[in-house]
Amino acid sequence: MISNDNLIESNTILEKEAVNIVLHLNEYDKGVMSDFQKELIMEELNELPPLEDGQVCINGIYTFDMEDKIEVSVYIRNGSSKQINFHKVPLLIVNKNDDILASQTMDMKDFGILPPFCARPYKVYFDKINLLVDVITNDDWKIQFGKSVSTVNTVKTKFEGFPGDDHHELEGTFTKFLNKLPLIKAGDVNIEVFKTLRCVDDSISIVFMIRNGCDTIVKLETLPIVIKDEDGEIVAGGVFDIENVNVNPHKAKIYDFTITEDYIVNKDADINNCKVYFRM
Repeated sequence: MISNDNLIESNTILEKEAVNIVLHLNEYDKGVMSDFQKELIMEELNELPPLEDGQVCINGIYTFDMEDKIEVSVYIRNGSSKQINFHKVPLLIVNKNDDILASQTMDMKDFGILPPFCARPYKVYFDKINLLVDVITNDDWKIQFGKSVSTVNTVKTKFEGFPGDDHHELEGTFTKFLNKLPLIKAGDVNIEVFKTLRCVDDSISIVFMIRNGCDTIVKLETLPIVIKDEDGEIVAGGVFDIENVNVNPHKAKIYDFTITEDYIVNKDADINNCKVYFRM
């Protein structure tokens, strides 16, 4: 059973209808959690205060002393109509008088995407150095977001293949590369370099991935590219005409572009130590 004293205070819901929240587990928990555990989680979720439409809420369940850290088991609930995820999140533990007991900014990228009107169990860890009291008593604490917290509406893009018949033998490699990239914000278009190499004719080949976080197809006709060395000096650059570059909504695609010798300023630069920028 959950004590209401351990729950985050939310805005009072008077005449507004509370949203219906369903459980959404990450892939690991789906594979290891028993039906009995899922039933217990649903019981705990049903005991939480009702959530108003549009609210994103964190609810504390228990704390556990781990010598150098305090483990806090929580539920994060998304009462909005958009999927959310988090990056750096300031969290507070306070008592019933709103005195701060602990404060820490958490890296919550691993939390992943939480779909609309869903909830997920999660654990956060407060370093002991960030505790302002010796002991957090079981019957007088709650966890809440700091004032500067913001959620991010992101898109997990899927690899859709290649512009031609090239690179198909590397599909697994490119998919693995995509899965390691941070999630892209909804509405954004992102370009990530997979590899750069110097060719035998002194041209520079750039293999890059375009991710489309928009709801429409992205088509590119020109692309600014600048390559700089470790000192920030330009090695090559220009605004290039490109053809047949289009990426479907919420997809990612690999392209291979070659910068010819005419656009290279420093032919002696070590291309392995250079950075590629898709802007001037």
